[in-house]
Amino acid sequence: MAIFHFSAKVVSRGKGQSSVAKAAYNARAQLTNERTGEAHDYGRAEGLVFSGIFTPKNAPEWAQDRERLWSEVEKAEKRKDAQLAREVEIALPHELTDEQRRQLITDFTRENFVRKGMIADVAIHAPDREGDNRNHHAHILLTMREIGPDGFGQKKREWNSKAQLQEWREKWEKTANRYLERHGHEARIDHRSLEAQGVEREPTEHLGPTASQLEREGEQTERGDLNREIEARNKERERLKIALRTTALELAGAERAKAEEWEWAKIKPKTRAPYSRAGMVAQQQDAQRDFEKRSKKLQERQAEQWESERQAQQREKNSFAGRKGEAEQKREDLAARTERKDAKAEITEAQRARMERDALREKAGLRVSSGRDRDEGRERERERD
Repeated sequence: MAIFHFSAKVVSRGKGQSSVAKAAYNARAQLTNERTGEAHDYGRAEGLVFSGIFTPKNAPEWAQDRERLWSEVEKAEKRKDAQLAREVEIALPHELTDEQRRQLITDFTRENFVRKGMIADVAIHAPDREGDNRNHHAHILLTMREIGPDGFGQKKREWNSKAQLQEWREKWEKTANRYLERHGHEARIDHRSLEAQGVEREPTEHLGPTASQLEREGEQTERGDLNREIEARNKERERLKIALRTTALELAGAERAKAEEWEWAKIKPKTRAPYSRAGMVAQQQDAQRDFEKRSKKLQERQAEQWESERQAQQREKNSFAGRKGEAEQKREDLAARTERKDAKAEITEAQRARMERDALREKAGLRVSSGRDRDEGRERERERD
């Protein structure tokens, strides 16, 4: 992924620094400070990809001469602690080609520095052979005074503000991302801090050329040690994040298993432990115990419900049996009443026949038999039989 790095620092005479020496190092050139006569030779240093000076339209011609330019800067400053220049260091996207990086830094420099009236001495450096092969970067050495046909004028204090630095950082993000998108790369940079981005990673310190050289030669530096400690903390933080993520996945799996177990318990209640506690972390064991308790309660409630339903069915069955016995008794009573009624009807019919017979006998002048005579006659018939 593309790396965001944008820093600005002042080249100060009070710190023993020289703008001529800084320009010579950046351009891998040999320059002489006309104010002091001191020579600075970095002509044998490697890694220079591009260098160039960008000036406003009203700048004098000598501003294109690197040695003359920075010697005039040194002469314009009289104080022992004078601020001589501002150096901006920018990490360039390693996804782009050398030519694309040159166009990118040229566009950004002209738009954000030269148009404001600064002279910009730009140098692009390639990664060190023994360093990170993604470390393409640019050094931009900027003047701090107004420039006109007659030379330098007053210092522009607003160029030193934090708001101005923040504006440059934001514009670099937009310009670099525009180039990445234009050339078909998905990588993007973000000027915000890691904390503002929501990234839980501690930023490392920029080593700089001196510390980087010492580190490559096998000598440990204070800043290098600090970065190694930060990297170790970042690795431990990443390890803990992975462990937490793994635990979260395991707990989510346990929750899914618990949900499946509940569904299973609704169909077929049976006490069983779906997983062994062996090898589980404490959170998983607590979740498993809680699951077993809830499963047991669910099964008990289901057993009670089923028993209640069984008893209700039995009561309903008994009630039906009672109703059935009552109906049969009614049918028997009805049959008995019918039988008695039929018998009574038969008796009544016999009496009516006797009454008709007696009436005929009486009309014929015969003696009408009484009930006693009929009984005695029936008795004599039985004796003959």
